[in-house]
Amino acid sequence: MPKITHSPLTIQKVRDLITEKHNTLLDENDPILMLVTMHRAFLDEFELMLNQQTTVAEEHMNEHVKAFATEVRKSTNILLSKAVKANVENCIAEIGQHQEVMSNFLSTIKTWSLFAGIMLILSIATTLSVLVWGS
Repeated sequence: MPKITHSPLTIQKVRDLITEKHNTLLDENDPILMLVTMHRAFLDEFELMLNQQTTVAEEHMNEHVKAFATEVRKSTNILLSKAVKANVENCIAEIGQHQEVMSNFLSTIKTWSLFAGIMLILSIATTLSVLVWGS
């Protein structure tokens, strides 16, 4: 976690600023400059507290993000599982329909094979009878 820091407000910077804005020179020991020290101490404490609160907030956020990611993962797995199950059921239904069509086709082929066999026997019988007994 990067620490939040600002350019420190130094006593010399305050003296230079007052000189620039108000054309007044302050002595290094001027009592008004104690405010700069107090202000800097308050800012340092505030920055420390802010950094601590940011760390705590990040930890809480990470916990919530992990929990949320876990729930999303669970939901995704449930949806995926349902989708796979539906897909498998659909495939089984399609295979069942295909099996029924193939069974009908096989039955038709057997019928036509039987018919072709009978026609072959009749054709052979006719050929033999023509050869044996003549026309």
